Amino acid sequence: MRKSRAKQSIIETARKLIEKKGYSELNVNEVAYVAKVSVGTLYYHFPKGKVDILAEILSRQTEHFVEEFNQKQGEENLLEKGMTLDDTLRWIFKKVIELRRPDRYFLSAIQSEMLANPNEYIEFVKKYQSTDGLQQAMGQLSSIMAKSAMVDLDKLTEKQETIQKLVGLLITYQIIFPGYFGDDDDFVDMAVRVFFEIIKS
Repeated sequence: MRKSRAKQSIIETARKLIEKKGYSELNVNEVAYVAKVSVGTLYYHFPKGKVDILAEILSRQTEHFVEEFNQKQGEENLLEKGMTLDDTLRWIFKKVIELRRPDRYFLSAIQSEMLANPNEYIEFVKKYQSTDGLQQAMGQLSSIMAKSAMVDLDKLTEKQETIQKLVGLLITYQIIFPGYFGDDDDFVDMAVRVFFEIIKS
């Protein structure tokens, strides 16, 4: 089996096992066995074992999310709708939740890593940012606002990192635990209020 095929087999096998059994039950020996590769080959591609495999899965799924977001929710479409800032935020936040909800097993695994290894998690996030999809949405939102003069763009730029961290964390929990903050409409109402409070601060 060529190296590239071995790596792909490991990723696909691990993804299916996480969906079936959960990340906490993922065992690299089982992944290697089911993927028909040696344990040595697995560690060659993923030196830190399961956390590196998780990072690769999330990186690929984030790329897929970004591509789908750009294709289906392009800024031109939003501008054509002529929505208010309030409506635009609601629409974008709901789309992020909708498109990322299939990844809830993997987003849950990130939280597991965060709690088990807080310092390593910080490095993990630096390498694989935008796993919640909000970074991509915020970039698009900034572009929309620049063209429509909805809000002070300098203020948005100044507060963007805070918005991504806080609203992104809330979105992640709504995806992992549907109904945690009420239904998605209730949640989006809250997230929009948080957004405006951050902008005003």
